[in-house]
Amino acid sequence: MSFIARCFRLMRRYAKYLVKDEGRKAGEPAGMQDYMERQLTELHYVAVNNEFPSKFIAFALTVLLAILLPYLHIGVLYMKLWAPDKPQIDRWGCTCSCFDTIFRGGYENPGMVTYKHVFFLIVTGGYENPGMVTYKHVYFNSTSSTLKIWIFTALFLLLFYESLRYLVFLVRSGAPLRRSMLLLYFVNLYPHYYSWWSFFSYYNEELYTYFNHHFVFTVTELIVTAIILSLCNRDNPVASWKIATIFTISLVHVIVSGMDQFIFHVLKGQGHSFQNVRDVGLMIPDLLHLLIPLRVFYQQAQRQKLRFIEMCYKEEIILMFVFISIGTILGRLI
Repeated sequence: MSFIARCFRLMRRYAKYLVKDEGRKAGEPAGMQDYMERQLTELHYVAVNNEFPSKFIAFALTVLLAILLPYLHIGVLYMKLWAPDKPQIDRWGCTCSCFDTIFRGGYENPGMVTYKHVFFLIVTGGYENPGMVTYKHVYFNSTSSTLKIWIFTALFLLLFYESLRYLVFLVRSGAPLRRSMLLLYFVNLYPHYYSWWSFFSYYNEELYTYFNHHFVFTVTELIVTAIILSLCNRDNPVASWKIATIFTISLVHVIVSGMDQFIFHVLKGQGHSFQNVRDVGLMIPDLLHLLIPLRVFYQQAQRQKLRFIEMCYKEEIILMFVFISIGTILGRLI
């Protein structure tokens, strides 16, 4: 019996305790106990039919990871490794002169001097730009770039939730799992998070030098993750085209990212600590996506008593070489 089912059972018992049935004659309207029994039973079946437990667990995991990843990113990697000596900001004397204040409505205006700034002027006797407003932990300007940031954030969170909901459903339904593919899904969380953060930075700073390059990486990463989610269920066959797609995309990622930054930063030792952590964190998932699917495919070939090469079509092998070559060239050009 699931946790939710136990909760409904306890609620029905509590209803019986609160409203004791004194017995009623035929034709009498139903009492409060009968009404609560029917409502709780109906609620129970609605929750079960709508996979409420799976959705709740997936929602909780999404919230937990969505909180944890930015904390590790900003609070640990950036604050402790990249820039540990940043000076404290002056909340009383900060400018915020680029803030359009639209989302503040009529409470503040770009040319508005607030009581905090008046106090600051009295105490310091200094000159202050009249466009400054009070300190904000978070402020945003009402622009098309802000809307694009919100769209990307919403899409990434929804895709993240749906993928977790699918995995939770597999686990709760007792479906046979491929643990190796489940491992690949979780290993790939950091590259997906890094992609979201990169698009956030591109739109926020309006620096689009590597936008097309990263957009292609992100789309291909999503394709790989979709196939990995399918292979997490053992009932779905390990088709050769799925393994070929994962291998092709991952090999292109390894070649292109290795030629871009990994060799220079990590292998040659020319990168800072945060760059090395980032590059290793992006390279390891791609390497695992090369090795683990091949191992799974090889094990299937052994079970079917076939040679590895006999598991693939000749056309698939030719297309792999073609797409690896094209992907590597395009990855270097865009």
